Amino acid sequence: LLLQAMVVGRAHNVDPSVASFLITGESRDTVSVSLPMRRAKCTFDYVAGQPVHEKKQVKEGSQIKVEDVVQRLSGQCASGQSGYWTYEVCIGGNIRQYHGADSYMLGRYNRVEGKILKFDNGLPCDPPSNPMERKVDVSLACSDNMGLQLISEPSTCVYTMTLLTPEVCADSSFPKLMSSPGGAGGPKSDDGHEDWILQVREMENGEVVCTAFSTEQKLAGSRLSFSSFSLKLDADEDERKVANPTMKARAMGRVPLSSSEVSTERSMISHGKDFNGKLGYVEVAGTLSTAGGGAPEASASTGTAARGWFT
Repeated sequence: LLLQAMVVGRAHNVDPSVASFLITGESRDTVSVSLPMRRAKCTFDYVAGQPVHEKKQVKEGSQIKVEDVVQRLSGQCASGQSGYWTYEVCIGGNIRQYHGADSYMLGRYNRVEGKILKFDNGLPCDPPSNPMERKVDVSLACSDNMGLQLISEPSTCVYTMTLLTPEVCADSSFPKLMSSPGGAGGPKSDDGHEDWILQVREMENGEVVCTAFSTEQKLAGSRLSFSSFSLKLDADEDERKVANPTMKARAMGRVPLSSSEVSTERSMISHGKDFNGKLGYVEVAGTLSTAGGGAPEASASTGTAARGWFT
């Protein structure tokens, strides 16, 4: 049974160009926002399915390849605290260390060596006296929930930590650890819903930008899996059209979706044939021009920085 998602206007709905809404674990809905004077409309249509962290039926005693785990978890993030700092790892992306406004990039995902995820090319330690770049080795352990534990810095600017995930539980060669909600490495509890924002804005250069995104992109990854989605930017006046449209989409962890994971048509972007259900940010942008002539071709731009709140 699909449950209707709740749509709640922000600030008593005084701003028709912004809507905040709750997506539950099993829901479908269409949400729209408009610019003042109804010059443009942004519409987000989606069907949300089972949580991404759904447990898989894997036979005990299986041998699991770490490369396969990385592929399945790509775009998901986990965090944990050790002393003063909080650490966040995004699979296939970056690892950062932060506290308040202070944030340091410790490494970018590079490769797998044995059962270790290698993150290299982090920020230099203390240039110019110690220009060594930070790096991190991430090992894997079995747990019911995602999280980070056993975070340490065995030598200056060289870090180790353990990513907890149910993805390796069928392989007895991986250690088993108990997650500790609220403690070091404890994952955020899975309450089966996410808060999203849909927004349409007109930039100083006249470009109109339509965005839909999760407010939880900096947390431990999405708890939802989308069966389908589409984001469309329309001109609300018959004599206008959306010209020069550009589009982009990302999974959690700011990982761009590939060209085969999305489909574009005119001023709309939607799920593609290889879409795996992981979505954190989607955008359509263009200019409003007087109608006439052929419709411009859309261009997918999944690899560039987005204009949304989470860049």
